[in-house]
Amino acid sequence: MQGNAESVLQSDRPQTKRSLRIMFVFILVILTIQGWLGDAVNIFVAPTTGSTPPPFSMAGFFQAVDSLGFPLIYHAFQGIVLFALAVFSLALSFRWSRSRSVRICTILATFFVFSAALGGFLFVLSGFANGGNSAQMGVSFIGAYAFYFMALYYAK
Repeated sequence: MQGNAESVLQSDRPQTKRSLRIMFVFILVILTIQGWLGDAVNIFVAPTTGSTPPPFSMAGFFQAVDSLGFPLIYHAFQGIVLFALAVFSLALSFRWSRSRSVRICTILATFFVFSAALGGFLFVLSGFANGGNSAQMGVSFIGAYAFYFMALYYAK
């Protein structure tokens, strides 16, 4: 009986690895769109001299995001979705993969997604004026992108 259970788990493992790889590809596609849109918003939509900083709260954040219109609203929404996907992929990497490399890469990718989200949040609350927070978004995006590619590689 136990041999049957092992064979069922082994036959199911390639499907779960495939699903994990598909999730990593999906996240990479969304990250790509997020990066392009983020650059466009930062260069063409956000005021170059900044604006009056909103109140330091979630309401202030959403008010400032809404003030710049659809591109920033979509960028922020996509960032929230990426954050949720990062946490979900982290959980699934521990459930579906025994590879330590996949797990470590996913942990680091999730950290960088969180760092990018924090940088974006603080950049908006600075009135789009704090260049350090803007750089934090960009550098963290690159880190997340790199680690999701490595996780995809190791999830074979």
